Amino acid sequence: MKAKSIKGKSPEEITSFLSACISDGFKPTLAFVFISIEQDRKPIISILDKEEIAIFGATTVGEFTEGGVDTGSIVLLLLDINPDTFKIAIRDHTDGSAINSGRYIGNVGLAAYDQPAFIISGSNINTPGEFIMKGLLEVVDEKTAVMGGMAGDDNQSSRSCVFTNNQESYQGVLALIIDEKKITLAGEAVSGWKAAGTEKTITQCEGPWIQTIDDKPAMQVIKKYTGIEINDSEHGLGLLHAETTFPIQIQQERGGPVMRPLLFYNPKDDSIMCGGSVSKGSRFHFSLPPDFEVVDSVIASAKEIRKNILSDADAVLIFSCIGRHVSLGPLASSEVLGIQQIWEKPMAGFFSMGEFGKVKDGNTQFHGTTISWVALKEK
Repeated sequence: MKAKSIKGKSPEEITSFLSACISDGFKPTLAFVFISIEQDRKPIISILDKEEIAIFGATTVGEFTEGGVDTGSIVLLLLDINPDTFKIAIRDHTDGSAINSGRYIGNVGLAAYDQPAFIISGSNINTPGEFIMKGLLEVVDEKTAVMGGMAGDDNQSSRSCVFTNNQESYQGVLALIIDEKKITLAGEAVSGWKAAGTEKTITQCEGPWIQTIDDKPAMQVIKKYTGIEINDSEHGLGLLHAETTFPIQIQQERGGPVMRPLLFYNPKDDSIMCGGSVSKGSRFHFSLPPDFEVVDSVIASAKEIRKNILSDADAVLIFSCIGRHVSLGPLASSEVLGIQQIWEKPMAGFFSMGEFGKVKDGNTQFHGTTISWVALKEK
């Protein structure tokens, strides 16, 4: 399998670069299209459709290739993969159930291949990504490879979107289903955040909202242990941003913790909203502020997998939480490009609103403030 990446600031640039790519006999059959909502995706879809190139598309909060990290741009990762080895499926949550959408994707995968693997993206961050994952894992084996990231909207509180050649969804899930008997996928969801302090317990919660921690109002505990300040004069405005970029680390029975960023604060009851559902009785740690070791641990995951699982790749996909970009600043670019440099192959990805992937020694989960990456290799 051959791969090429393209990045541009306009449909005209992408059209020109694509023409150059295929002028030497390269005949891609699949394109990952990661695009700012500021860009017009219709001409991109049109030219790819004309070339009979299948599209896995998502809007973003920043885009990257091996050429660097950017915003407001269009990136494509083109693959000349055998069409018999992949299938694209998209489904709206028309019934209001993201769980049913996950089940649908899983059933399409099992109908297509004996050993399906999934690269997925969802639109509308108000739809919990773990519901998509829950439905999918009700159908497929928990060890099934599932990687990806939720689409973004350039942080403009607009509508994120996933799309194919002939369909788009502002509240749905998109999946690239791959025959893993023919294409190897190897990757990991990594946070790198160091745990801090003593273990805490969520004692009252509902969905993504935590009301109490160790039987005390959640925000009082969070203020005490993180030192964040909330502008109390803004209480009349309703929900407030939590003003922290440090996630909590929810422990699992096995494997690494699941990261949950703290997003909004309700001053009426001192509750806090996480970037994903939580369960009563869950134990967690706070996170230390990030440093260079956060990036080192991410790059180390790629080195370990290349050494022990997949020695070479044809292409790399990376989905990095926008929360990492906020917390790490320029270091977020360093870890993205650091993963690519381990493989030295064409890469594309975007800053996402939540990630799908398997943590080391654990199961596949929906995460926040992680970086989920996957290397692909034709057998």
